[in-house]
Amino acid sequence: MRLMLMHPSFAMLLPLLRGAVLLAILATTPAAAEAPASSSLPSKVSQDACPPALRVVVDPQELKKQVRAAKTTAGLRKLLHPLGLDSPWERQECLKEEGPASAQLDVFRARILSADAQDFVLQVRGQVCDGMKLLTGVVLHPLSGKNSFCATPMGFLPGVVESQAFRVVFSFENLTDPVRQVFRVEETDADSRNEYQTLSYWEAQEGALRSIFTIESGSHMGFVHGSTEVKVTPVGDAFPRFLQIKESSRDCGKFIYMPSGESVYETSCTDAENEVRMCYRKSPGASGGYDKC
Repeated sequence: MRLMLMHPSFAMLLPLLRGAVLLAILATTPAAAEAPASSSLPSKVSQDACPPALRVVVDPQELKKQVRAAKTTAGLRKLLHPLGLDSPWERQECLKEEGPASAQLDVFRARILSADAQDFVLQVRGQVCDGMKLLTGVVLHPLSGKNSFCATPMGFLPGVVESQAFRVVFSFENLTDPVRQVFRVEETDADSRNEYQTLSYWEAQEGALRSIFTIESGSHMGFVHGSTEVKVTPVGDAFPRFLQIKESSRDCGKFIYMPSGESVYETSCTDAENEVRMCYRKSPGASGGYDKC
C-alpha cells in the first residue's frame, strides 16, 4: 500500500476545496438536488414482505381453462377461493344452493406492484346466483418459486352486483411513474331515470391498490333534469403527470313558487363550464393522490 504525505497547510485547505467542488456540481446539475418521484416507489415485493395469507401458488393459464369449464357456483368458488376472490360472495343467500354458474377469466400482464417485474392481472366475469353479475379480480406479483405469487385484490371490482347495467372497464397507464403503471377505471351504471359514470385511477401503495383520483358525472331525467360531463387527460412529459380536467354542467327545468302559493314550471336551462389541473402529491409517511394544483 502506498501512503501519500501532504503539507500541513494544504491539509487545512482540503475541506474547503471539497466544499467548493460540491457546490460547483450542484450548481451545474440541478436535477441532482431533487430526486425524481419514482425513486420513492417500492422495488420488487420480496417473499418476506408478502403476508402468508396473500401467498398463492397458481398457474394463471391453467386456471383460465378451469374457470371456463366450471358450471356450478360451488365449483367456481372452489377454484377462486385460493386467490381470495370468493369473500364478497359470502353475503349472498343463493350460495347455500348448488346453482348454475358461467364465467371466464381474463389474463393481462402489467407492471403494477414494482418496476422490475411484470404482474399477472386476473379478472373474473360472468353470471352466478340465477343471473347476478360476477365481476372480481386480483393482481398476482411473482415471488420466488414456480407459479408462486403475492395476491393483491382489485378493490374497484364489486365482486357480485345485481344491476345488469353495471359495467367496469379498466386499462393500464403510466401516470405517476415512467415504468410502473396504474389502473384507469371507468365505471357506469343506470336505473330508470339516472345514469352514473365514475372515473378513477388506482395505484399500488404499501402492498395494496389505493384510489389516487376519483371524479363522478352523469345525468338524471324528469321535470327537473340535467347532466354533467367530464373529460380527464394526463398531460406533461415528466412524472408524475398532471391531470387536465374539462367539465361541464347543464340543468333544465325548475319550479318557481308564487306569493299565492301556486307553482309555475320554468323550462329554461342553465349551462356552466370549467377547467382545472390536478397535481400528484405524496407527503412522507402518507399515501399519494391528486389534488388541485
